[in-house]
Amino acid sequence: MSRNSFSVLFAAALLAGQLYGAAQAVPLARVVAVVNGDMITERELDKAAAPQLAKEGLSPAKAGDAGEIDRIRKGVLDSMINEKIMLQAAQKLGITVSDEQVDAAFQGAMRDSQLSEEEFRRQIAAQGLNEEEFRERLRNGLVSQSLVRRMVLNKVVVTRDEVDAYYREHSGVMPSGRVRIALLIYPSDADAEDWARRIGNDRDRFLEAARKITVGPNQEGGGDMGFMDVADLAPALRMAVSELKEGQVSPLFATQVSQAQICLLDRAEGEDETGNSSGPDDATRARIEEVLAQPRLQARLADYLRELRSRALVDIRY
Repeated sequence: MSRNSFSVLFAAALLAGQLYGAAQAVPLARVVAVVNGDMITERELDKAAAPQLAKEGLSPAKAGDAGEIDRIRKGVLDSMINEKIMLQAAQKLGITVSDEQVDAAFQGAMRDSQLSEEEFRRQIAAQGLNEEEFRERLRNGLVSQSLVRRMVLNKVVVTRDEVDAYYREHSGVMPSGRVRIALLIYPSDADAEDWARRIGNDRDRFLEAARKITVGPNQEGGGDMGFMDVADLAPALRMAVSELKEGQVSPLFATQVSQAQICLLDRAEGEDETGNSSGPDDATRARIEEVLAQPRLQARLADYLRELRSRALVDIRY
């Protein structure tokens, strides 16, 4: 499997909730877990859980929310424990990440977000993070990626025959060539789920909503980004496109700093869709590898986490 495929697969693992970033421990805060001697404080847990609680509209001030808040906090704490265990394993293997790599990841996240630098930083702040904390999350993610690449990814195999068979079965719907999409990036204070419900799968309502509230490119044009090569799309956009037919609207999906949706406005046929190619081109082959490898990577990662956790000393005090 290509190295470029890895970033998308690992991003899917992150969207599935395998890993959470955490700030440095704050002295005197109540400890909610100890992992091989490293503490996780209640303040860290509060900060990590805040975005999900806000997304669900939950508040400790509402008595009826207590049970759901507790469930989410326990899930976030479990993910924080997993991350701490993985970072400790990486440290034992001598895996490090340079400041230059973190800088490149920051610039890549800003580029993939399709936001202006000012709006990108505003969205980071809306998560309760300053730039230093966001960079630390990126660093932890890069370290974890390196660990997974070394210990997990090399055990995930997708054969050429599997790719060819998938292509023959799905060639009519595989995204390739060029697509014209409209992108709606929700501002941090918007109720994205409510907007998505009102938009439904309606192209015109999507464009109208984008003209009103998107913080992404071309607000006046409803977020229309024009024709783009599928292979050049950011991973999150490419994955969303793969599920759509012309005129359809994607479900909400998460980027590093915001929630978004796309509408597939038009599609230009690629070479493989016109019957001029007997098999997938290199870009399409890489995308098929991602699709086939993703569930295998998830399963291997879960096994590896269970193995690490079985050897760890974890004291949960929540």
